Amino acid sequence: MNINIKQERIHSMDVIRGFAILGIFFVNWPSLTGVEMHDQERAYIGIDAYIRCFYDLFVQTKFYTIFSFLFGLGFYIFMTRAETITSWPKLLFIRRLLLLLMFGALHFILLWRGDILHSYAVTAFLLLMFYKKRPKTVMVWAFMLLMLFMLFIFVAYSFTPHSSTSSYPAPLADWTEQVQERFASFTSEQIAVNLIYIPETLGLFLLGLYFGKKDIFRRVKELDGKLKKLQIIAFLLTLPSWYKILSYFVSTDVYNAAEVFPYVVASGKTLFIFYVLTLLRMMEREKWQRLLRPFQYVGRMALTNYLLQTIATVLIFNICFKNSAALPLYAGIPFCLVFYMLQIWGSRLWLSHFSYGPMEYIWRLGTYGRLKQEKSPG
Repeated sequence: MNINIKQERIHSMDVIRGFAILGIFFVNWPSLTGVEMHDQERAYIGIDAYIRCFYDLFVQTKFYTIFSFLFGLGFYIFMTRAETITSWPKLLFIRRLLLLLMFGALHFILLWRGDILHSYAVTAFLLLMFYKKRPKTVMVWAFMLLMLFMLFIFVAYSFTPHSSTSSYPAPLADWTEQVQERFASFTSEQIAVNLIYIPETLGLFLLGLYFGKKDIFRRVKELDGKLKKLQIIAFLLTLPSWYKILSYFVSTDVYNAAEVFPYVVASGKTLFIFYVLTLLRMMEREKWQRLLRPFQYVGRMALTNYLLQTIATVLIFNICFKNSAALPLYAGIPFCLVFYMLQIWGSRLWLSHFSYGPMEYIWRLGTYGRLKQEKSPG
């Protein structure tokens, strides 16, 4: 299939995606360097306790939720466009998911247990059942799935003992052995983990699908009053979770995020909506469009930049540090900011010559067949 696809980009979507990539980088850095281990607990004291608490309030669980939401919105956009070029749009989407599953599997096995791409690919097959459903039906399912997941989190938390450790292996230490362990994990317990998280991931996908069906990203001016009310409600619903997190923080000298984990997860479901609506409304003003444009460059190459963050962080901290796991948590802040600025510069430079990022091009090529890589219009 030789396809040259002309698409009208939704710039606010690129900006929000680029913003999410930055937040995800902050969250991923500790486990990429061995400062934390993915899905294991760690307690902090001193300045790192303040940093960890700040993350739990404003960053942790607030950005993969945005990414998941945008994936659902992107699914709707993909399918509506695919229907105009082929009689088998679902087949194109399945091919797209199989490629994403391959990217995620390699990312997980070769580099890092925290990969989310394979989870998206597995869960997104279920999205096909909802594409033709009415918006109200989609919203009801999204709400039910997210409530079910949160109920599970709170119940499971009440029966789970909490402890912490401060000893973690460097990500590239005994790399061959770690690859073997990750492969065994990917083909065994990770399957169960993905099944457990399906209600959350699919629920977030469906919220994005709802926004797509209602064309909200293109109707911000028209819906501004309603979006502002929803923005305020989302923020207010975050406050109870913040209260529980801060109450724990001020009551202890050793901060272990696992002690307030359900509230960290719950705040992510509300604050991400506040973030998305805030950025959407800001993008209606020319001043903010200029200021937020750097996020757009990264967002247009989100897959490339997400994978590049893993590759660069793992290599840099294993080459430059004998024991990167001993670094303080706050060390990740300047690194992430500086590296992200480099990604803005690199993405802008690349997009001045090409329409798609390198991984985006491979993904599209595998989806559509032959695809012309044109010079970017801007």
